Amino acid sequence: MQPPIARETVLVVAGLQAVLDSLRDGVLLVGPRGTVTGANRAAEQIFGIPVPQLIGRDCLALMVDQRSRGFSEYLSRTLLPADPSAPSATVELVGRRADGGLVPIEVTSGRVAHGETTFSLTVRDIAERKARERELRRGANRDRLTGVATRGHVEQLAETELFRVSRYGRPLSLLLFDVDHFKKVNDTHGHPAGDQVLREVARRCQILVRASDLIGRWGGEEFLVLTPETALDGGSTLGERLRRAVADTPVILDAGERVHVTISVGIAEYTAADADLASLLRRADMALYRAKANGRNRVEVATSPAPLQPAA
Repeated sequence: MQPPIARETVLVVAGLQAVLDSLRDGVLLVGPRGTVTGANRAAEQIFGIPVPQLIGRDCLALMVDQRSRGFSEYLSRTLLPADPSAPSATVELVGRRADGGLVPIEVTSGRVAHGETTFSLTVRDIAERKARERELRRGANRDRLTGVATRGHVEQLAETELFRVSRYGRPLSLLLFDVDHFKKVNDTHGHPAGDQVLREVARRCQILVRASDLIGRWGGEEFLVLTPETALDGGSTLGERLRRAVADTPVILDAGERVHVTISVGIAEYTAADADLASLLRRADMALYRAKANGRNRVEVATSPAPLQPAA
């Protein structure tokens, strides 16, 4: 990664425009009231505005939504401090291009003592860096074997979703399912085959869930699906569709063998009596246990929890 331009004073005199234009990062020279007094070609490319048209603009208007007055005032204090002894600062923002597009930027401030120019703002386009960070986060939140969400990611998002549904009284169902007799698959065909079965089960289920649903690997051969805006009957319908998607078509292994597998599904709908995710999970797990006890390859629905009793 290229190091940022020095945060110290950027001295600009007549004839140094070519030097500024040779820099890879954008540079905005700014007066005491935040007005742009100079810029380079890199800044022109970042904001999509020719250098002559950048001059005279409010620098903060290029970076923040002016309706967010409090944020604008914060930026003004941070990037354009009245105290000459204030240290330079670096802030990650979103730049607004002339065509209406948005671009993530990193802005570093510095003091300048030259004519009408008081500050320099070094502007770096960090779109590629942000894309890499998103990919890393996405990878960290995805189960390496199946590609669905990890247990930790499911827990994190589930708590947020449960807070939302409890606050606004919206329906939500949780499906817990696992592959029946999975140990037999591993013992008969080997662990690589077992891994292939898990990947295929996850793939089929991902096709059936909505974009707003969350599917994750809960552990081993067990999976969880969180379905916002879905009452118990809708959860039951989805559970049956998942069951049939797995049971109706065998998994064809790399060696050409056909393996028939099924899943058992337990479903619970969130109620006001569910204190937390653990309570909802416990009821779904009990329904899954009944599905196993009743012959596997079936869907069972959890009973409603007992109402919470007021403290004595």
